[in-house]
Amino acid sequence: MTKPILLGMMGNRGTFPSKFVESGIKELEAAVQKTLGDKVDFVNLGSIESYEDAKKAAIWAQEYRRTPAGGGCIGIICSMYNFSSETGIRDFLRLADLDVPLLLQTEPDDRGKGAFGQSGRRDGACGRFSVANALRHIGYRFTLTSKHVEAISSDLFAQDLAAFFASCVVVDRFRPRGRGARVGIIGSGPDDFQTVTTVSTELLGHLGMNSVGMDLITLDRAMRDVDAADAAEKAQEVAAYMPSDGMPEEALLSIARMALVFDRFIEEHDLDGVAVRCWTEMQQHKIGGLCGISPCACMSMLSDKLIPAACEVDLAGWMGMQMLQDISGLIPSLGDWNNMFADTDDEVDLFHCGVWAKQVLKPGAEMTSHKIIGPLPGFGAENAWGTVEGELAPGTCAFLRPCTDARKGRIFMYAGTGEVLDQSCETFGTVGRVRIPRLQELFRTLCDYDVAVEHHCPVIVGSPQIINMTMKAIRDAVPYFNHGRDNLVDYYEHLGE
Repeated sequence: MTKPILLGMMGNRGTFPSKFVESGIKELEAAVQKTLGDKVDFVNLGSIESYEDAKKAAIWAQEYRRTPAGGGCIGIICSMYNFSSETGIRDFLRLADLDVPLLLQTEPDDRGKGAFGQSGRRDGACGRFSVANALRHIGYRFTLTSKHVEAISSDLFAQDLAAFFASCVVVDRFRPRGRGARVGIIGSGPDDFQTVTTVSTELLGHLGMNSVGMDLITLDRAMRDVDAADAAEKAQEVAAYMPSDGMPEEALLSIARMALVFDRFIEEHDLDGVAVRCWTEMQQHKIGGLCGISPCACMSMLSDKLIPAACEVDLAGWMGMQMLQDISGLIPSLGDWNNMFADTDDEVDLFHCGVWAKQVLKPGAEMTSHKIIGPLPGFGAENAWGTVEGELAPGTCAFLRPCTDARKGRIFMYAGTGEVLDQSCETFGTVGRVRIPRLQELFRTLCDYDVAVEHHCPVIVGSPQIINMTMKAIRDAVPYFNHGRDNLVDYYEHLGE
């Protein structure tokens, strides 16, 4: 797969020490290599001061425009080791016209070297104001480092660089031009869950979402047409994925057939993931002809391979899953904000019938028959196999969900952090007990009349470092989502203590 590219440039102004430029670009390249490793290729555009410098660099930068095949520039790092010419930086960005995120980094001065012309005096802190002002004049969005001046060699810059790259990835995916985010819609939205399926696809389209549909009758016929040998081979993969004691052979083969059809649908249409009408027609009408099944295991296997799968045709939920995955590299889970308890105000169970990826669950997860659908009159447990049961592994978590508001023509996106507790939850399906400081405040906001969001929310679980980076990347990405799109996204962030 072609790696994306970060372009690096050094600002300069000849009345200040130009020797910093030579060492600075090398230090920037080393920092990118150390922090991002083999995730990106770094291209050094050199120093830019004059209009001629800007023009030459802009022509060079055209070689790295994004293409339908991937690759190309997804972000620019402008490093200022001295005051730097704001006009040169501005002219380059106008001429290059790449429309990608920009990170402004400014190197601190050396204490005790304050006389003009001394090698340790940089004046970058002042130049930073000028560059920011010049970019505002031309309407070019930019991202700032955590501190006004921040050494490229510092741990803090490494954290900022990781967050910037993550925001570049998600901004590149969720933009109105280019490939965008491609999701397969399998079946229409279930009537029982209209609140998560009645979304504005037009608004989601402004964030780059493209969809390809497959109705359930097409899925049924495609499953019936799967070659028996292919189904038997896939069945071995399904059986090896997690234990499924008591599963009938017909159910295993039906799940295998469905998994193959999903795989082929995704490959044929170059999809990033799927959103599925998961009940109750599949179980009631014996999809594929052998018996009824639940698609949860097929979807769990996709998510396990970083192909997010959202239940109940929750397109906005799927988009939140993809955003979290793009930013963090972690596997997202989509769940209900579910049970709360009389003895605490800050804990909630995140739950779903059983669709989460094996890798996010504690050891011991298994495939079972759907505990809600199986007992329904006319269904039977034998026609509901395929759900996953297991508990979310503990750790620091981040949650993120975009919600469409067609009346306002806006997207409300909320995010926050919490902790998945190492507690057992007495229920079925996939579940995790989550502690979120000031949870009552969060839920009051989310149920306020002017917001009133859906009950699904995507979540990732990881180390505190990755979660902190994820939150900064989300925060930094929002202005790019809004740039040129009439402030499409209203963002609310709920952090910990």
